[in-house]
Amino acid sequence: MSNGGFFSPEMVRSQAQNLADATPEEVLAWAIRTFPGRAGLTCSFSGQGVVLAHMIARIDRRVPVIFLDTGLHFPETYAFRDQFVAKYDLNLVEYRPATDPGALYETDPDGCCAIRKVEPMQRAISGLDAWITALRRDQSETRSDAGLLEYHEVEGRPLVKVLPLAHWSRKEVWRYISEHAIPYHPLLDQGYSSIGCQPCTRPTLPGEHERAGRWSGKGKTECGLHTFTRRV
Repeated sequence: MSNGGFFSPEMVRSQAQNLADATPEEVLAWAIRTFPGRAGLTCSFSGQGVVLAHMIARIDRRVPVIFLDTGLHFPETYAFRDQFVAKYDLNLVEYRPATDPGALYETDPDGCCAIRKVEPMQRAISGLDAWITALRRDQSETRSDAGLLEYHEVEGRPLVKVLPLAHWSRKEVWRYISEHAIPYHPLLDQGYSSIGCQPCTRPTLPGEHERAGRWSGKGKTECGLHTFTRRV
């Protein structure tokens, strides 16, 4: 696969097979080396994304760490983000919604996510060939088929989605955080297991799935960030 040049679904599939036994650090290093200046990590600083941010800090701090500022994050999220970025000297790049939809989350949560998250993300990846994300297969049924590398198309152009933690479990994420003494979002110690925008996030009850506290009672499980591109 050429650096930032042409790549096909077959090439991505072949490389995924080559990396099948690689560590997340090795997958990250491959993506950064293969797409110099054209790879970026999305991180909400609320969960396993901090693991990849920590790895990037040790591999190449120039890689952009993209934060989608919806304007509705918990105060703890903003404070923790600033502390984490300063500690690891990350290249933070923020994107905000083009318009303010107000309390649209009360009547149309899908529409709210489209404005506050999806549209800014479309702008964020417009200059990237590789999108690095901390999504894991065990997070939900809708993510159970996530691949280590995926070939996507967005607005007619190719995009390689890189998921170094796809095969990791929540337990493995926490083992890494513990072994490397990585700071983590304070609300994770207060009953939250998945943290998004404040109006649409509640603590998870005992026995509930990791993402059960997101959009509770709204029949919604994804914000749209991982569904607006077309996986080939």
